[in-house]
Amino acid sequence: MIKRLRQWEAELGTTHLVRFYAVGLLLFVLPYTRDLFVKIIPITLLLVFGLALYRNKDWRVKTVLCFLFIVLTSFFVEAIGVATGALFGAYAYETGLGVKWLDTPLLIGLNWLFLVYASHSIVSRITGNPILRILSGGIAMVGYDLVLEIAAPAMEMWSFQSGYPPFINFLTWFIMAVIYHSLFVALKIKADNPLAGKIFWVQIAFFMCISLFHIFFMP
Repeated sequence: MIKRLRQWEAELGTTHLVRFYAVGLLLFVLPYTRDLFVKIIPITLLLVFGLALYRNKDWRVKTVLCFLFIVLTSFFVEAIGVATGALFGAYAYETGLGVKWLDTPLLIGLNWLFLVYASHSIVSRITGNPILRILSGGIAMVGYDLVLEIAAPAMEMWSFQSGYPPFINFLTWFIMAVIYHSLFVALKIKADNPLAGKIFWVQIAFFMCISLFHIFFMP
């Protein structure tokens, strides 16, 4: 009975996630609600991040410090990237991610933390080998970004002068991801959070749908 209840809870969580993002997709597809969709992106990200953290079981001091390190360093790396164009290519953030400082959304650090946390949760269930977890975590995050980069301009999150990002963007993503995943491994951060992994995959599917609509139906 307990096993069935846990299975039911897991399935319900997935169903709710799919429904949640399906509503978001509908808001984006309909021209009359697209502006609303863009305005609620920051709220949505905070809500999703809050749900993932709610299921987090590791709140040791070193875990919290690691989280803060990722949030702060990723924000300032992004800020340097925006200012110089040297790290990711020439790009600029738009209004979709909310309030900005140094031309960089304040939420971007939280987004980096979520992606590292969620991808580490996924790869930790696949392999216990530290090197494989680090490398596969980095590859998972780059794969996520490959899809997101097509959807981001349509969602008014950011855009590159070159249209699609140059190779340096994905290289920097991979290097940063490997560094952050190495921290998780070195500090033995416990990212055993199935919900975070589900959000990661559902978001990829969501961005794929946005990307396809943007390519075929938006001017």
